[in-house]
Amino acid sequence: MEILEIFNIQYKWIFYEFTNNFFLNKWGSIVFIIIGKIFLFTGLLIILEFIFNKIVRFIGRRIISSTQFVWDNILYENKVFDSLAHFFPLSIGFILINPVFKNYPKIILYLEKIFDILFVLIILQFLIRVVNSIMRISTSENSHQTIAVRSFSQLLKIISVMFCVLIIISILTKNDLITVLTSLGAITAIVILVFRDTILGFVSGVQMASTKMIKVGDWIGIHKYSIEGTVIEINLTSAKIENFDKTITSVPTYDLISTAVTNFEVMRKKNIRRIKRSILFSIQSFQFCNSESLEKFQHFYLIKNYIYRKQKEIEIFNKDKNIDLNIDINGRKLTNIGIFRQYALSYLHQHPKISQSETLMVRHLNPTPYGLPVELYCFTNTSESVKYEQIQASVFDHLLTAAKEFSLKVTQVTTNIYP
Repeated sequence: MEILEIFNIQYKWIFYEFTNNFFLNKWGSIVFIIIGKIFLFTGLLIILEFIFNKIVRFIGRRIISSTQFVWDNILYENKVFDSLAHFFPLSIGFILINPVFKNYPKIILYLEKIFDILFVLIILQFLIRVVNSIMRISTSENSHQTIAVRSFSQLLKIISVMFCVLIIISILTKNDLITVLTSLGAITAIVILVFRDTILGFVSGVQMASTKMIKVGDWIGIHKYSIEGTVIEINLTSAKIENFDKTITSVPTYDLISTAVTNFEVMRKKNIRRIKRSILFSIQSFQFCNSESLEKFQHFYLIKNYIYRKQKEIEIFNKDKNIDLNIDINGRKLTNIGIFRQYALSYLHQHPKISQSETLMVRHLNPTPYGLPVELYCFTNTSESVKYEQIQASVFDHLLTAAKEFSLKVTQVTTNIYP
């Protein structure tokens, strides 16, 4: 303190001499002295900030180089130690306010408010950097827990910012925090309306994390928006989905639990993918099989046993019922569409890329004005998109071509688009 007294006396003498030489009045001298002190005071704080920042960063580097942990590296990269370094010069500056400006109580009052606000901002910076570090440490792998951590961290940052703003308001208005909070009660409805998406996003994140519905990395489809892709981020207010054309779609987080969302991740984990596609046949090409066509079909490897077995079964049935077979409609007979359906089923059963442990069938759908759809319902033994499309294409390439051998006509709806 004696050093500061000597400094103040010498400082005033120098500035009074300087101002007298330039013919300034008493008030001008005082203002000049105050401005000079503020500049010197600010310069001292900048020097202290530089010194302490170098010291803290040096110590931080030594600590992370001597440990095998990952979290201290993340703290260092997010400049958490730099935030700690700000406290030391500010604390020294706050202590020196009264001795340096002891004859100027108004200046002391304003400087104390400024320092209080700076302390609040530094604490806010420190909290945000710590929260970011914790989020990076906790979300190193994609999991359902990641969504909860991200939602909690973003909500905590928003609350911290709001709380610090309220503290700054209380410092500027000289009111305690309770009084400020009470005065804000009247605009609670407006605050809730403004942060509606934030609140809904937080609730959605907690629900998704607890029920394990969706996580980052899942392949999903949202019918409401007609989008399908991979989830790359789920935060407090929105979810980012990378579509298969490499575009990014952002949807509200709340929509992930409030609308119909298809999650294909289970399918990908099982490494299977469904084929559900139909071939449209002209009903006019359907016909009963005669002896010539049956003899031809008996040479088809996949259905020759089926035809032999069915012929025996039908022959016994018609004989027992004493049915006149001279009329085609009488009795039981094989049809070309029925034999083709069995051929398609046998083809799928012997296909090495079609899963035999899942549902596998060939069925008729409801007739349409364009013909009768025959649907193939099965699963490939891979979920990879490129391989899946190749398998599906090869199956339909074969069956569409094979339909001609059964005298079936595939309906081709013509339009005026093509000549």
